[in-house]
Amino acid sequence: MMYDFNRQLADGEVGEAFLDDFFRSRGHTIRLATREEQRQGVDRFITAPDGREMKVEYKTDHLAARTGNAFVETVSVDTAGKPGWALTTQADYVVYYVPPLFIVVLPIMSLRWALPGWMREYPSRRAANDGYQTHGLLVPLDVLREYAVQIFHLNGDS
Repeated sequence: MMYDFNRQLADGEVGEAFLDDFFRSRGHTIRLATREEQRQGVDRFITAPDGREMKVEYKTDHLAARTGNAFVETVSVDTAGKPGWALTTQADYVVYYVPPLFIVVLPIMSLRWALPGWMREYPSRRAANDGYQTHGLLVPLDVLREYAVQIFHLNGDS
Protein backbone atom coordinates (compact mmCIF):
# COMPACT_ATOMS: atom_id res chain seq x y z
CA MET A 1 0.00 0.00 0.00
CA MET A 2 1.35 3.42 -0.98
CA TYR A 3 0.96 6.21 1.55
CA ASP A 4 -0.09 9.61 0.31
CA PHE A 5 1.88 12.35 2.09
CA ASN A 6 -0.91 14.93 1.84
CA ARG A 7 -3.50 12.47 3.17
CA GLN A 8 -1.21 11.51 6.05
CA LEU A 9 -0.62 15.19 6.79
CA ALA A 10 -4.37 15.89 6.84
CA ASP A 11 -5.00 12.90 9.15
CA GLY A 12 -2.22 14.14 11.42
CA GLU A 13 -3.72 17.61 11.56
CA VAL A 14 -7.10 16.17 12.61
CA GLY A 15 -5.30 14.22 15.36
CA GLU A 16 -3.42 17.34 16.45
CA ALA A 17 -6.67 19.32 16.74
CA PHE A 18 -8.23 16.52 18.79
CA LEU A 19 -5.21 16.38 21.11
CA ASP A 20 -5.11 20.17 21.52
CA ASP A 21 -8.80 20.17 22.51
CA PHE A 22 -8.28 17.18 24.80
CA PHE A 23 -5.44 18.80 26.75
CA ARG A 24 -7.08 22.23 26.85
CA SER A 25 -10.20 20.62 28.35
CA ARG A 26 -7.98 19.43 31.20
CA GLY A 27 -6.64 22.90 31.97
CA HIS A 28 -3.43 22.82 29.93
CA THR A 29 -2.20 25.78 27.89
CA ILE A 30 -0.90 24.98 24.42
CA ARG A 31 1.52 26.89 22.22
CA LEU A 32 2.07 25.71 18.66
CA ALA A 33 5.70 25.17 17.71
CA THR A 34 7.34 27.44 15.17
CA ARG A 35 8.56 25.97 11.86
CA GLU A 36 12.09 25.80 13.26
CA GLU A 37 10.85 24.00 16.39
CA GLN A 38 8.84 21.60 14.21
CA ARG A 39 12.02 20.74 12.30
CA GLN A 40 13.42 19.67 15.67
CA GLY A 41 10.50 17.29 16.20
CA VAL A 42 8.50 19.50 18.56
CA ASP A 43 4.83 20.08 17.70
CA ARG A 44 3.59 21.80 20.85
CA PHE A 45 4.67 23.36 24.09
CA ILE A 46 2.13 22.27 26.68
CA THR A 47 1.96 23.97 30.05
CA ALA A 48 0.25 21.90 32.74
CA PRO A 49 -2.05 23.50 35.30
CA ASP A 50 0.82 23.30 37.83
CA GLY A 51 3.05 25.42 35.53
CA ARG A 52 5.25 22.62 34.17
CA GLU A 53 6.10 23.18 30.50
CA MET A 54 6.71 20.21 28.21
CA LYS A 55 7.96 20.00 24.64
CA VAL A 56 5.70 17.48 22.91
CA GLU A 57 5.61 15.65 19.61
CA TYR A 58 2.18 14.38 18.57
CA LYS A 59 1.70 11.09 16.73
CA THR A 60 -1.66 9.80 15.50
CA ASP A 61 -1.80 6.14 14.45
CA HIS A 62 -5.12 5.14 12.87
CA LEU A 63 -3.96 1.59 12.10
CA ALA A 64 -2.79 0.71 15.60
CA ALA A 65 -6.28 0.01 16.97
CA ARG A 66 -6.77 -2.60 14.25
CA THR A 67 -3.27 -4.11 14.22
CA GLY A 68 -2.46 -3.93 17.93
CA ASN A 69 0.93 -2.40 17.11
CA ALA A 70 2.40 1.08 17.20
CA PHE A 71 4.61 2.14 14.29
CA VAL A 72 7.78 3.57 15.84
CA GLU A 73 9.58 5.34 13.00
CA THR A 74 13.31 4.65 12.79
CA VAL A 75 13.94 5.90 9.22
CA SER A 76 11.91 8.78 7.84
CA VAL A 77 13.18 8.89 4.24
CA ASP A 78 15.31 5.91 3.25
CA THR A 79 16.61 7.41 0.00
CA ALA A 80 18.08 10.34 1.94
CA GLY A 81 19.16 8.27 4.96
CA LYS A 82 17.02 10.52 7.17
CA PRO A 83 16.49 9.06 10.66
CA GLY A 84 12.95 8.77 11.99
CA TRP A 85 11.25 10.64 14.80
CA ALA A 86 12.13 8.04 17.44
CA LEU A 87 15.80 8.98 16.95
CA THR A 88 15.60 12.67 16.14
CA THR A 89 12.83 14.37 18.10
CA GLN A 90 13.99 16.94 20.61
CA ALA A 91 10.67 16.79 22.43
CA ASP A 92 10.44 15.73 26.07
CA TYR A 93 7.39 13.55 25.37
CA VAL A 94 5.72 11.78 22.50
CA VAL A 95 1.95 11.86 22.77
CA TYR A 96 0.84 8.77 20.85
CA TYR A 97 -2.85 8.90 19.95
CA VAL A 98 -4.56 5.64 18.94
CA PRO A 99 -8.10 6.60 17.89
CA PRO A 100 -10.61 5.75 19.18
CA LEU A 101 -9.00 3.89 22.08
CA PHE A 102 -6.46 5.91 24.04
CA ILE A 103 -3.68 8.46 24.29
CA VAL A 104 -0.28 7.42 25.65
CA VAL A 105 2.21 9.96 27.00
CA LEU A 106 5.75 8.61 26.61
CA PRO A 107 8.95 10.24 27.85
CA ILE A 108 11.28 10.29 24.86
CA MET A 109 14.18 9.19 27.07
CA SER A 110 12.28 6.01 28.06
CA LEU A 111 11.43 5.30 24.44
CA ARG A 112 15.06 5.73 23.39
CA TRP A 113 16.22 3.52 26.25
CA ALA A 114 13.83 0.79 25.06
CA LEU A 115 14.57 1.20 21.34
CA PRO A 116 17.66 -1.09 21.05
CA GLY A 117 15.75 -3.97 22.65
CA TRP A 118 12.71 -3.29 20.51
CA MET A 119 14.93 -3.39 17.40
CA ARG A 120 16.01 -6.89 18.37
CA GLU A 121 12.59 -8.11 19.47
CA TYR A 122 9.98 -6.59 17.15
CA PRO A 123 9.61 -6.72 13.39
CA SER A 124 10.56 -3.81 11.18
CA ARG A 125 8.22 -2.74 8.41
CA ARG A 126 8.37 -0.29 5.54
CA ALA A 127 5.70 2.12 4.44
CA ALA A 128 5.92 2.99 0.74
CA ASN A 129 5.66 6.66 -0.13
CA ASP A 130 6.11 8.41 -3.47
CA GLY A 131 9.77 7.74 -4.29
CA TYR A 132 10.94 6.64 -0.85
CA GLN A 133 10.08 4.39 2.07
CA THR A 134 9.66 5.02 5.76
CA HIS A 135 10.90 2.30 8.14
CA GLY A 136 9.64 1.55 11.61
CA LEU A 137 9.20 -1.05 14.30
CA LEU A 138 5.89 -2.71 15.07
CA VAL A 139 5.78 -2.40 18.84
CA PRO A 140 2.80 -4.05 20.54
CA LEU A 141 0.51 -1.47 22.12
CA ASP A 142 0.71 -3.27 25.48
CA VAL A 143 4.49 -2.83 25.42
CA LEU A 144 4.22 0.83 24.44
CA ARG A 145 1.84 1.42 27.36
CA GLU A 146 4.41 -0.07 29.77
CA TYR A 147 6.64 2.95 29.10
CA ALA A 148 3.90 5.55 29.50
CA VAL A 149 3.82 8.09 32.29
CA GLN A 150 0.14 8.60 31.60
CA ILE A 151 -2.58 6.82 29.62
CA PHE A 152 -5.92 8.38 28.82
CA HIS A 153 -8.59 5.85 27.89
CA LEU A 154 -11.06 7.55 25.59
CA ASN A 155 -14.11 5.76 26.95
CA GLY A 156 -14.27 8.28 29.79
CA ASP A 157 -11.57 6.82 32.06
CA SER A 158 -8.25 8.58 32.64
